Amino acid sequence: MNHTQTIEELERVVENYITFFIVFDILFFVMIFVSVTLLIRFLKSKKSLSDSNEYLLYTIHGQEEERSRIARELHDTVAQDLRYCRNLLEKKDAVSNLSEAVRILEKSLSQVRLISYNLSPADITKKDLKANLVNLCASMSQTCNVKFRLSMPDETDTSFLYENDILNLYRIAQESFTNIIKHAGAEEVVILIRNASENEEKGLYIFISDDGCGFDCDAELYGNSTFSRIGGAKHFGLVGMKKRCQLIGADFSISSNKGEGTQISIFKRMN
Repeated sequence: MNHTQTIEELERVVENYITFFIVFDILFFVMIFVSVTLLIRFLKSKKSLSDSNEYLLYTIHGQEEERSRIARELHDTVAQDLRYCRNLLEKKDAVSNLSEAVRILEKSLSQVRLISYNLSPADITKKDLKANLVNLCASMSQTCNVKFRLSMPDETDTSFLYENDILNLYRIAQESFTNIIKHAGAEEVVILIRNASENEEKGLYIFISDDGCGFDCDAELYGNSTFSRIGGAKHFGLVGMKKRCQLIGADFSISSNKGEGTQISIFKRMN
């Protein structure tokens, strides 16, 4: 009888140990799982904070660049023209200079309208990407000798784009046109917008190509989103375009070689 009781007690002890280790293993697994989850969230939040700080830096830099650009444009064009116009009207024979003064004032008015349009286009529509880009091409062509050619089939589906997507795609195109005019020395710019072909992921594909001088496209430089590595006003427009693409969940890439022009590719997935 005692022998039987001893065996039963040993079995209970073994069962208790087994239960303990099972519970311990479960708790240990849960702790590991929770720790890994919290670590992943921490790393994501840290990266998100880093991206937010980087985007904030980009935004501040962009505001300063834009203010400097507007100041230069006003000083180099409108202000000088108005001073010259004042000098004409202050002369003794001011009446004979009225036609020239009117011509200069009309020129200054056009320049002010163009600056205002670039800041906040009055004719931009929230739900029509094609109409916005047609207006942008027409506006840009008036400021330079570059020919802008837009190709977008009528059946192109953009219905999945949000208003914010359309606005940012417009701004990306505007920035790319500005870069081309300033740096590329191009004669023609072609903008192709289409949906996916048979073997491509569904969405909207945008290609902006120019026949300008091109440049050495360092994959490491433009592939790294770290603002400080890119730096410099010359490349700032490219940083801005890439950031805007990230903002709307679109892919951005650029291909260029010296003497062979440049192509910017943007892909916005269909939600």
